[in-house]
Order: sequence, then C-alpha cells, then structure tokens
Amino acid sequence: MRLSALLLFQLLVCGCGQVDSSSTVETDSVTQPITSTTAVTVSLPNPVDPKLPDDGSTTAIGALTKTPLEGNGSDEVARLLDELQQLRIAPAPAELEQAKLDRRERNQNIVRLASHVLQLTVEHESRQAHFKQAVEYLLEARFQLALSGHKEDVDQLYADVQAFNDREPTSEAAAEGVYYLARFAHTKARLVEGPNLMWLQNFSRWAREFADRFPHQEQRAVSLLFGAGRSCEMHAAVSQNETDAKRLMTEAELCYRTLANKFGETSQGHEATAVLRRLSLPGRKISQFAGPTLSGAYVDCEDFQGKVTVIYFWDSENTEFQQNMLPLLLQANKVSSNRLRFVGVNLDEDESLAREFQEHESLPGEQIFFAEKDRRSWNSPLIRFWGVSACPSVWLIDREGTVNAVDVAAAQLVEQMRKLFE
Repeated sequence: MRLSALLLFQLLVCGCGQVDSSSTVETDSVTQPITSTTAVTVSLPNPVDPKLPDDGSTTAIGALTKTPLEGNGSDEVARLLDELQQLRIAPAPAELEQAKLDRRERNQNIVRLASHVLQLTVEHESRQAHFKQAVEYLLEARFQLALSGHKEDVDQLYADVQAFNDREPTSEAAAEGVYYLARFAHTKARLVEGPNLMWLQNFSRWAREFADRFPHQEQRAVSLLFGAGRSCEMHAAVSQNETDAKRLMTEAELCYRTLANKFGETSQGHEATAVLRRLSLPGRKISQFAGPTLSGAYVDCEDFQGKVTVIYFWDSENTEFQQNMLPLLLQANKVSSNRLRFVGVNLDEDESLAREFQEHESLPGEQIFFAEKDRRSWNSPLIRFWGVSACPSVWLIDREGTVNAVDVAAAQLVEQMRKLFE
C-alpha cells in the first residue's frame, strides 16, 4: 500500500549506510532535544580530552592538529583506509548475539582507525579526500553504535558532530555531521516503541537545519525535507493525542514550506507545493475538484451545495478501507443519506477491479475514475494537484461548500462528521 511504501521510501532516501535493525533500542536512552525551529546548532559541549582516542571511547575531533606526513605517512593513510574498508565489509557471525557483539567491536575499531586517519590528514590540502572519507567512516560507525541505545554512544555521536561544527561550520565534515543527526533522529523515530514525538520533531528540525546551512547539497537536503515532512504528516494522521498531532503537522508544514521555497523546481518541491495546497484547504471554499466517474457522469465541486459532502479516497485492495473506513461510510449513508453527498476517488490502476468492487460493496455516491491509464491511481490529476499522500482518507465539506477537514482517518471520521450536524 501507498502508506507502507512511503515509509520505506523515506528510509531509503534519508540513509546511505546499512541500519542495524537487530540493534536493541532502549527507550530511556539519552536524547538531544532541539528547542529552536530554525537555525538549529549542535548544543553539546566541546570534548575535554585534547588527544585523539586510541580505543574509540572518547572524542576529541575538535582538537585535531596537523601531523606531518613524513616518511611512509602517505602509505600509512592508504593502509588505514584499506583496513577500514575491510572492517566495513567483513561478514557477521550467523549467531545473533555474537553478531551484535562483533558488530559493536567492529564499529569501535572503525572509530579508532578513522580517528587516526583524521589526525594524519587534517589540514593537509593534498589529503582532503582522505580526510572526508575518514569522516564518513567515523560518523557511520558512531551512528551504528548510537543505535544500540547506550547513553555514552549517543553522547559520542553528538560530540563528534559538535566538534566538526566548531572546527569549521561550513565544511563538508560539518554537513556530514548534521546529516547523520537527521538520520539518527529518523531511525530512532521508527525503532522506538510508543510515543516518538520528540524524535520526529528532531528529524524535522535537523532536516531544516541541513537545508538552511548546506543548500548546495541539494539531493540530500531535498530527501531529508521530504522524508521529515512526510513522516511527521503520516504520524500526525494516526496520532491519538490531538496536541501531538498538531505539533507534528506544524513540523510537517515547516518542512514542506522549506522544500517548496528553496527547492521548488525539484519533483519533491512540486509535490510539497501540492501538499501545502491541500493542507490550506480547511476554512476555504472547495475548488478545482472535478472528474469523470465510473458511471459515465461527471462530478464538479461547483455542485457541492445544500448537503454535507464526504469525499473519500480508496482502492479495491486496501484492507484499511475495507475493514475500517467503508463500514462507517455505509452506515452514515444508511442513516443520513438525505443530508449527505458522497464522492469517491478511486486509486486503482485496473478499471475492472474498481468496477467489480464498487458493485459488490455498493459504494455510496459517484466514483471518480479517469479513463486514461496514465492518469489513474497516484497519477490522478486530483491526487497530484492536491498532494494526497494517504489512502484511505476522507475530506469533509459543509453545506456551503467550505472545506471542514482533510485527511480524516477512520478513527476520527464519526466525530468529525458529527460536528458538521451540530
């Protein structure tokens, strides 16, 4: 289904390394909440130890000093980078617990070796490519260690990023650090059981931080903004806490707005603009909503007067629609058909499936379906223009044609509809 696919897509576009899905995540592990919605900066103190760690247990990147590459120094860098690469691709043991221990030890060794490369290459102009490579090795290892949920590992990740920012805020190393903090917040939001408001907020804010400070890294900035906006929007739609839902929608809109303003010419920027168009609908007259139907008729929002209009988005294979949304729609049609107008928007690609399901389930109202194959499903002009991102969902329009709510889920449908008849 579209919802699940989008969740997977966000993970793919926002990460460049392998996520250790088997890591144990402790929900009470240390967190680094961000309180500002713009111009976020890393807030951990500078590392205390002025020397590079030998074992990866402490961090002092901010105190890096130039080490002459004399004698076989160049060969030493090449040897260390080769060893780092071998550590990254080394096969894991088959036994799960041993694999976890092995993975942790391997990442600690990567931190140690990468730190040594940083010391050998920092400020050597001819070795900046190697410095960058070591930064990537270091932060990926820190990221994987932090996912284990240990407080000290999370602290180390943030401290390293702080050090890179302190050293040179506009550098590629600083950008890599902020990128990894966004990835970390996103991954924690997916893995932590229970309320994940803080991690989603952090994901949103780090994504905007990255886009504000490093707009030249367009692909990453766009992916982070779109992933954070969509994650916050989808979690808001299913949140049982109204306050949390509003906060998440605020974060989503901030990400979409940044994406539309800074990267409006990208495909994600166009989609963000469409999403913002949809999110601005409540309180406005419905417009630009029309299309042909399976029965050969034509639906136009200009006719949405005199009755409460229920627009619902569905496809024939969507179990959420079949089990939760459709029974509520049928019940509402049964008891209030004289006061309600129903308009379905079908997202099937196969017209025969849509027709068969419509007839079998006796769906209420007309069903918008575009005959052209390239205008069906998620390519529907209505879906693309309004940036619809979830199926099933419902829009509610009052008797005067003013949009009351969009993206109503099954759990909130009865309550939202009742308000229109009070």
